[in-house]
Amino acid sequence: MKKLGLIMIVLTLSACASAPATWKGMSERDIAAWKEIGFNAEQAQAWNGAGFDAKQSSSWSKAGFNLENAQSWKNQSFNPEEAQSWKTGGFDLETAVESRDKGLTPVKIE
Repeated sequence: MKKLGLIMIVLTLSACASAPATWKGMSERDIAAWKEIGFNAEQAQAWNGAGFDAKQSSSWSKAGFNLENAQSWKNQSFNPEEAQSWKTGGFDLETAVESRDKGLTPVKIE
């Protein structure tokens, strides 16, 4: 009987882990903002969980960054436009931080 109970718990947890993301925990206004920028519930929950609101997420996405990269650049005090300039200039994050700390800026490519 204990084994059956344990199996049921494991199956329930597995089902929950693979369930698609929902809009749960977001207000109607937030949901509308996320949908307006073209994010689905899974994307919105991921970006929101990382501390981004819909407007910030849109800016980072339009600048060509996925969540992981946006988070890394943001953690180093770059905004989307600055990060995009550095990246377009051929700089990785580490080199961009070092260069910025020396007072340098990326060359703008028009």
